[in-house]
Parts: sequence; structure tokens; C-alpha cells
Amino acid sequence: MISSRLPAEYMAGIAPERLAEQWIPDEPELRSLDRFPDFLAARRRLLANVLNELLGLPTYDGQSAHRETDELPADEEVIAEDPAAPKLVGAAVQELRTERGVEIHALYESRRTDAYYDPSCRTVTIPSGPGRGEYETPSGAAVAVVHALNPHVNPNRNGWSFWTVTATGQLLQSIR
Repeated sequence: MISSRLPAEYMAGIAPERLAEQWIPDEPELRSLDRFPDFLAARRRLLANVLNELLGLPTYDGQSAHRETDELPADEEVIAEDPAAPKLVGAAVQELRTERGVEIHALYESRRTDAYYDPSCRTVTIPSGPGRGEYETPSGAAVAVVHALNPHVNPNRNGWSFWTVTATGQLLQSIR
């Protein structure tokens, strides 16, 4: 349908509600090549606002306190997390967090394996013992532990129900 046509041409034939479903700005003048940066800014506002609404955050007005550049900051600039920025992890989870992460453990084959869960990026670190290492997911860490302790079984496990939050005794899925 698009072929080699310009966006202003092919979008004119698409129903406005279909474009709105994809968060395409409804201003036809933004669909020309010379207005592409303005199109991106308008679409960014639409996408940011729908996500902010889902997260219960304030409306995005298109203004950013952060620099919009690909250049690295100068050495003397201090980079710090904005203390006013909303936390992506709930307060209850923050209370469980230690310097290394949320302490978790697993019992498998009568062996306890201690680990740390980082709720902000959902990674698991096993500092020592079976499966020692850093894993992108709780399930990846669970597979490593099962494989290390019992290599003759299928190691696939759901990490959210394999690991227990040490402080609460509840499954890791309780703070997901």
C-alpha cells in the first residue's frame, strides 16, 4: 500500500481512528518530510501521555529537564538521578532492598542458594555456590541453580515461583 509514496499521500487514505490507534498525530501538516522532527515530537507526546496515564504520572508537556543531545557530558558535570523523578519500584520493595539488592533464596535438592534480586532491572545475582553468576531474569538464575545441582533433569523453572524473598518468606512473584 505504501510503496514509494510519501507519508502525506498514503496516510490520507487511512482512517483517522486507525492512525490514532498507532498514536500517529492527527495534524496532516506534520506528515511532510520537512516536518518530520515536529511529527516525532508530537508522537512522542502522545506516547508519553498514554504511558504516563497507565503509570499514574502527570501529563507530559513536551518539555524535558534533560539535555536532548547525543554528546556525553563534560567530565566536571555531575550526573545524578533526579530526586523528584517517580520511582519505578514500589515503596514496599524499596524497604526490602539492601546495598546489593533484595535478598532472596531458593531451596532445591535440600540445598539453600542465596542471591540478590535487583527490582529496577529484574536481574538476579548469585554471589557464590551453585549457579554463581549474574542473570538477566529470575528464571535464568533458577535454571542455573537446578542445572548445577541436578544436571540430569530438565532445568526449566519459573524463577518468580522458584525464589523466595528472604525478609518476608513470600515467593519472589509477590514483589513483581
